[in-house]
Amino acid sequence: MVLAAHAAAWQIAAGGLPARVSARAGVPRLALLGVPVPRRAQVPVTTPDAGVERAPGGPPAAVGGAARAAPAGEGGSRQRASPRAAAWPVYPTRPPPSANVRYALVQGGAASAVVGGAALEWRQDAATFSLRLAVAVAGRPAREWQSTGTFDAAGVAPLRLVERQQGRDRRALTFDRAAGVVRFSGASRAPSVAPGVQDRWSWIAQLAAVAEAGARRGERPRRWELQVAGLRGELERWTFRVLPAGEPPPELRTQGNELSASGNRAPALLHVLRDPLQPYDLRIEAWLSPSLHHLPAGLRMSTPPGPWSLSLWQRDS
Repeated sequence: MVLAAHAAAWQIAAGGLPARVSARAGVPRLALLGVPVPRRAQVPVTTPDAGVERAPGGPPAAVGGAARAAPAGEGGSRQRASPRAAAWPVYPTRPPPSANVRYALVQGGAASAVVGGAALEWRQDAATFSLRLAVAVAGRPAREWQSTGTFDAAGVAPLRLVERQQGRDRRALTFDRAAGVVRFSGASRAPSVAPGVQDRWSWIAQLAAVAEAGARRGERPRRWELQVAGLRGELERWTFRVLPAGEPPPELRTQGNELSASGNRAPALLHVLRDPLQPYDLRIEAWLSPSLHHLPAGLRMSTPPGPWSLSLWQRDS
């Protein structure tokens, strides 16, 4: 017995506890065996520490400057950005003046046809904005989305997005800018968000504001990164690439809009693309118009390889 006790003592001293020792409740077994357990990763974000530029009669716009890092939390259920991805950029912005843009609405695949219309109403003053997109499709209830908010050093700062159908609210999301979180009407969680975060429609105004500021400086951007929150609880990283200049799509020449009314070459549209990150992810192609202060003259959305697609093409009537 004495020899057995000595043998057990030597085993413990040389190799530690046997691997079959059970973990305590809530503590991973690997941690007890000396294997490091990784901590929850955090997405770095940046906030500007700079002055602002104000467009004539319009809201302040960010002007570069130093940045500091802060954790962004766990993000949304469909967030695909790497936990160690580059910090969220903050761009100089110059929001477009108030405008109304009417579109022909095209939906479907190879047999696409104009099936309705849409109207984009953008209103802004020195402190607040409202972006409303209303769509009407034959044989379907009218739907609209309205994003409202303010402006900050990162540009357009939405506070609330509401989806309505036949005049009734269906879904909504709300940004708590002071707390740095977003809340969804259909979910109890409130993930952290980065400065410059947009909702599923305010990104249109933010891209226009970034493009407008770049155009005033004579800069041609290459890519933009936006954090975008959706009404179904998703929080994603959207990367827009600026494509080489080219001829506008034929849909912009057949709807009777101002870009082709004179028969001359259309003004240089800024063609941007958001590639899907996985099958059935949202693909976005937009043609930002200088004559609209870079609001879109054309917008095409799809979910490849699925058949769904939706396009908006500017028209005069």
